[in-house]
Amino acid sequence: MEITIDTIKRNKTAAFDYQKRRHEEWTENYHLYRDKVIVNRLTQRQSVNVPLMKETIKTILSKIDDAPDVAFEEKGNNKQKEIFLNEYWKDCADNNKFEVKDIVDKKQVLLYGRSWKKLNILNGRPYVEVLDPQDVLIDRYADPADISTALCIIHQHIFRTLGDLEKNPLYDKAAINRLKTFYATQQGLVKADETLQSLQHKNERLAEMGDTEINDPVSGETYVELNENFTRFWDGKEFVITVTTVADGEILMTKPLKDILNINFFPFITWADDVERTDFYSDGVADIVRTPNKILNAWFSQLVENRTMRNFGMNYYDSTGNENWSPQTFEPRPFGWYPFPGNPNDKIKRVDIPELSESLDEMGFIKSLVESATAATATEKGTSEPGQITLGEVQLMAAKATDRITSIAKFYRLAWKELGDKWAQLVLANADKLDAVKLYKKSYKGNYFEQEIKPKDWQSEAGYEVRVTSSAEQEQDNLQTIQKFNAVIAQFPANVPLRKIYQKKLLDLVKVTPEEAKEVLDFEDQAANQPQPDMMAGMPQAPAMAPMAA
Repeated sequence: MEITIDTIKRNKTAAFDYQKRRHEEWTENYHLYRDKVIVNRLTQRQSVNVPLMKETIKTILSKIDDAPDVAFEEKGNNKQKEIFLNEYWKDCADNNKFEVKDIVDKKQVLLYGRSWKKLNILNGRPYVEVLDPQDVLIDRYADPADISTALCIIHQHIFRTLGDLEKNPLYDKAAINRLKTFYATQQGLVKADETLQSLQHKNERLAEMGDTEINDPVSGETYVELNENFTRFWDGKEFVITVTTVADGEILMTKPLKDILNINFFPFITWADDVERTDFYSDGVADIVRTPNKILNAWFSQLVENRTMRNFGMNYYDSTGNENWSPQTFEPRPFGWYPFPGNPNDKIKRVDIPELSESLDEMGFIKSLVESATAATATEKGTSEPGQITLGEVQLMAAKATDRITSIAKFYRLAWKELGDKWAQLVLANADKLDAVKLYKKSYKGNYFEQEIKPKDWQSEAGYEVRVTSSAEQEQDNLQTIQKFNAVIAQFPANVPLRKIYQKKLLDLVKVTPEEAKEVLDFEDQAANQPQPDMMAGMPQAPAMAPMAA
């Protein structure tokens, strides 16, 4: 299939129009989260914001902000290769700052309804980045549950300097020379300035979202915006994914993805917590909060303005009663006396500004609606719940809210599994592009061991199975299992195998290492095998009774 610039433009226009309808809502969600409001003459005359969006997102995020545990199991039962790949994943997670990026990833799902990650190889190491949702466009007919069904995925807003383009051996040198000629013209200078401003604006938004890896553009450099177009088509034998890089109407590269990364799948991972079949861009938690937050802002703005206006102490006066008298503003002072020609009650009337304090109850009602819709209740936020009398009622409500919040982990756990699968395939297929790394592992005795591992150390013909465990779900399941075990073991108090299983479950709950668990269980076995002391041996014996006289 021949990829032309016209095909690229049509795909991008259709995908952009499909996403554009969500841009205004995403911007409002983001502004409310960032405590930014736009004033107007009717409803929002004061620049105030009720932080309902912030507290809701933060509350839910605090319940799901633990990254899941990812482990790789070698299908050929080669434990040594399995250990090497798992240690390489941990090293990759540390270098890629997975813990921070995982929080950014979930925050974007809560704010925009969907988030994206992208896989690549940079400087001899696997690299995973969290993308701005507005930077990724997708075919509107793709299955929201499976992006492999998309005909095209476009990664836009990739900013590179002209010098960076010249260093890339995959890019067409003639196209780069045409770009250099274009940017030397007056029209090209205007375009370069627009691109630089767009890059600065993008970096500001990403920095506010928690991305600490953003650097300011280098002054004096000419920046070019690239679009990477991943197109899937049938070549007569199989579906093939082709990558086409475009900059200002120039095609810099068109290659099958197999020729670049030795893989034939979209190197993207995306997930949402409210997946729909009819719309890829489903709602997020922020979409529930947005309208109530805007209502609260309007009411709170009016309440602030009402209090300020009432504090002005404004008055009407009869301007026809005495044409020679012009009222003046008196300086307030203790025990002050202020002259007035005539009866003040007949000539002056205070401007009546009724109180709006009753709106506080209505504002509380609006907040309760949001809390019930998002499960971010007052109890989850760490504040008292009015009307809750007993501790049991509070605990029951907190448990119900926690169950609803932790259900989000089910969606992103699947996304992490997909990430683990694609990451494993990427590192297995690109052994020639990856550098050897020196890793350190600490034994249960506290000693460090050094090992340099190379891609051949984890190469496997059988492949790897990815196992992902969400810490929130695991902790909840463990607690429920322990409660059930307590009931069962009470019925079998002398059953030794059941008690051993129970002890292992308890150790799993506190997350001890396998070496520590073995040491604890070995001690329990030794203690159980030792003879129990006779409890009667050390007790004083009662004196023998004297025989009764006949």
